Amino acid sequence: MLHFASERPISEAPLTNIATKTVPSDIRANNTMAVFNLLFPATHMSRVELRRHIGLSRMAISKVTEEMTDHRIIRETGIDNRTGRGKRSTVLAIDTAYWRVIAIDLTQSFVIRGALVDLCGRIVQRVESTVETTGAITIDDVIALIGRLRSISDLPTLGVGVALPGIVDSEGTVLNAVHLGWSHLPLRARLEEALGLPVSVNNSTRMALIAERFFGEGSPNSLLVRIGQGVGAALCVNDEVVDGQAFTAGEIGHITIDPTGPVCACGRPGCLETFLSSSRLHAMIAENPQRRTQILSEAGQTLGRVLAIPAGLLDLDNIAVYGPPEIVSEAFLGSMNEELSASISFGNRTAPRLYRCQQGEDLVLRGQAVVVIRTCVPTIRESDAGPAKEEDHP
Repeated sequence: MLHFASERPISEAPLTNIATKTVPSDIRANNTMAVFNLLFPATHMSRVELRRHIGLSRMAISKVTEEMTDHRIIRETGIDNRTGRGKRSTVLAIDTAYWRVIAIDLTQSFVIRGALVDLCGRIVQRVESTVETTGAITIDDVIALIGRLRSISDLPTLGVGVALPGIVDSEGTVLNAVHLGWSHLPLRARLEEALGLPVSVNNSTRMALIAERFFGEGSPNSLLVRIGQGVGAALCVNDEVVDGQAFTAGEIGHITIDPTGPVCACGRPGCLETFLSSSRLHAMIAENPQRRTQILSEAGQTLGRVLAIPAGLLDLDNIAVYGPPEIVSEAFLGSMNEELSASISFGNRTAPRLYRCQQGEDLVLRGQAVVVIRTCVPTIRESDAGPAKEEDHP
């Protein structure tokens, strides 16, 4: 059976390390994650190479890799192909044939998207469930989709992650999710009680940022802006995702940028969302198709102006914009880049590298899966995982 080291909730762990303490259980977790970090998502290394990077003794690296192999976290892939003198080494990689993670994406208006994900963050299988009206998703709907995913795989589930557009605290309570109609909902606790599995609940834009960091072009100091029904952002500083004092870091959609602007759905005038949401821009273009380039250029300029101060203050390396390709176009990005460069570039300082995120619709699912994987892997103590079968890894 699988046992977990503690009852603490799954949360957004630092992207490259975990907290260290001087007790045996934490030493074990740290060593496990040190090896896992070097191999994730798709690196192959020998024990000698791992030892050189981590600084462990020969005995310690042998012990931790043996335990991780027994628990089906990593596997031996064969002998290295280097040439020259000396004994060739056995190569290790992450084991993708045993553990599965379930990821759920609640960002769509009429569809709940779910996926089974392996330990490398690759989606193995997808399932979708439709709802009749927007804002009609219930906890029972989420539980039902998770049940469908569990039923189509005979492999053990390491944990479950749910990503949604809204404010979520460190306990997995949804403080406010306007599009879902949820407020102060203890979603993690409710799901864990129903499923008997560790559960992670997170803001979807932060999950998109994590996926971009691991599978895309994101750097340790980066920002991701997501344009959709609303406008949100997520921030990574020194390889840690920023939550903020009230878990609202990145909630830029309802910041007033023009007090005389149109009234937002929140009731206030001139919110950033009223200028940049995809529905707003699509409507403007439909009314004046001949002004399409100008409309998108002005939108990009607005976003560049809004982000110039935080980008300069934090000395960000890159900014990714995730949204419909017909919105996040050359005209949009070009104007945004001009605004950032004009505001930030001087002397030795240059504007952050700006680009359109091209990870596709699986971005949120994969990012949420990464959080579950990186939190649960070091907590595995014992498992019913037997030795790898030959057919597991053709």
